[in-house]
Amino acid sequence: MTGKYRVVVRNNKVQFTLDIERNITIIQGESARGKTTLVEMLGLYQRFGRKSGISVSCSAKTAVCTAPMWQMFIENTHNSIIFIDEGNDFVVTREFAEKVKASDCYFVIVTRENLYQLPYSVKSILQLRTTAKRSKVTYSRAFPVYDRLDSLICGDGYTFLTEDKGAGNEMFSHIAALYKTKCISADGKSNIKKIIKAQPEDKFIITADGAAFGADMADVYRMISDRGEQFMLYLPESFEWMILSSDIIHSAGLEDILNAPWEYVKSEEFISWERYFTHLLTELTKGTPLQYDKTKLAKAYLTKENIRKIITVMTAER
Repeated sequence: MTGKYRVVVRNNKVQFTLDIERNITIIQGESARGKTTLVEMLGLYQRFGRKSGISVSCSAKTAVCTAPMWQMFIENTHNSIIFIDEGNDFVVTREFAEKVKASDCYFVIVTRENLYQLPYSVKSILQLRTTAKRSKVTYSRAFPVYDRLDSLICGDGYTFLTEDKGAGNEMFSHIAALYKTKCISADGKSNIKKIIKAQPEDKFIITADGAAFGADMADVYRMISDRGEQFMLYLPESFEWMILSSDIIHSAGLEDILNAPWEYVKSEEFISWERYFTHLLTELTKGTPLQYDKTKLAKAYLTKENIRKIITVMTAER
């Protein structure tokens, strides 16, 4: 399944609107804010159609999945947006994650849990916003977007803290050296929290793949939000997306893909946009001096010109 969808669910009292562009969307928020009402309305429409007094507007089919037959439901549902309400404990299991990875559906999951088994984007975590008319409720991103930095102020004592070892860490290490600072690897996104906690006085530019950082976002955001300018958080889609966006790679159709990834990322093939962009970059550079390897960068990426191109992608200075 591919595409970007607007879902509008309404009855004679309330209207819910949400936009979905990825295969995994998380709806969070406090109790009594209407999260369950949305899924209940979709469930009633699924059972009774227009007779329920509910209308659903969406160019894709919608469906509600509940326990106990959730495995069979997911296996037998195709090219649909599957909604799962809060309280279904199966969403935290590895088995559920495997079903999602194999599915050609999109999933909208209402939960306050961090689903570490699934790589979902910080941009796909939504919360309710009530409009001027209280009967109309929309969903918007729960966290600010961190896919650009206003500037690189490494000279003020900041250290780059990268999610993983490998290609991304290598590039950020070269950028750090250019600004006469250092770069360290957390050796896994879950370790970022440990390093922040262990080094409370240090100043970091935290970099991670935003397309798969959703489960860790709430904890990291909570830890850094009270520390003012001690942290800069940089969460592009992925390091591979940075390269593809930097004008280092030239390929017909690449701009179209970057402008509308949802039209190209098939949910049954790629569990996250990060994996799609890794695949795309690997394919586009195969057999060239820029042949991409996630574990180690080719020397052609580390020229002064290409490093500067990556810095331009990182900053808002266009």
